[in-house]
Amino acid sequence: MSDILPFEEHSSEHLRLAVTAGLIGIWELDLGTGQAARSSQHDQIFGYETPVENWSYADFLNHVVDADRTRVDETQQRAVELRQDWVFECRIVRSDGKERWISAAGRPILGSQGTVERLIGHVVDITDSKRDEERLSLITQELNHRVRNMLAMIRSMIRLSASNANDLKAFARGLEGRVDALARTQDLLVSEPSLVLTPGEILRRELAAFEGLEERVTMTGADAAEIDASLAQGLALVFHELITNAQKYGALSNKDGTVTFAVTPDSDLTLVWKEHGGPAPREDVPSGFGAKLIRGAIGARARVEPSITPEGYECRIVLEPKP
Repeated sequence: MSDILPFEEHSSEHLRLAVTAGLIGIWELDLGTGQAARSSQHDQIFGYETPVENWSYADFLNHVVDADRTRVDETQQRAVELRQDWVFECRIVRSDGKERWISAAGRPILGSQGTVERLIGHVVDITDSKRDEERLSLITQELNHRVRNMLAMIRSMIRLSASNANDLKAFARGLEGRVDALARTQDLLVSEPSLVLTPGEILRRELAAFEGLEERVTMTGADAAEIDASLAQGLALVFHELITNAQKYGALSNKDGTVTFAVTPDSDLTLVWKEHGGPAPREDVPSGFGAKLIRGAIGARARVEPSITPEGYECRIVLEPKP
């Protein structure tokens, strides 16, 4: 005959194992006296390293944060009145002053007179899960914000590209390049979340998409200031436009021209793109499509100052701090 006992004979051991492994606190509340019996894990959840000698419903409520206390008490009274389970989540302040989240559930136990005499239940610390939920909510909000910004940029690009294209092929090429610029920055934001985004890093990513241009652009102070995600997307589009315009009309359209890019991290961040050694600048470029797109990409947080100098095209962009 097997020495293994039936499952029922081990059920209490299984229950103790589940409670201990799950860090679950067990409690039983006497509604007549307001006193509660608890497991040691219960008291640890509330910040007590050793079991508390006496614990009452009032003691529990004193640990609940002010903003949640009335709600929790009302749900308990309603559960007793309706003879239904008492299930809730709330924030508590532990004995060591730390704020935590708990999830608890209690079940009414009827006495001989048919009235609710006791509540038995459990409590679990769910702080980590709550923080994960909050992080996920923030990430979702940020994602929605980025998507809205990107769609607004794409709408603007389509409108401006269409109005300045001579034919369908030119429209498609221009629009494809600008969408690629947004995609490169999005890859940067998603694939390397620990990377500090700076104007220099964004410009280097854009230059890498054009063969042989990186060594012709000299940067000064380009990594001295951080850029937030929404601004990074706009700057990627700006840099793409500056590069393509320089290739078509400016310093990067010949073999000898160069570009300097300087960033001054004052109260307002100043970015200066300056071309040298190119052909005589076209007067219509700074005030035309490129400047419109630059203003549209960065929005109200920037002041764009294009100009023609004896050396070539110059674009000064002054970025206001994030509100």
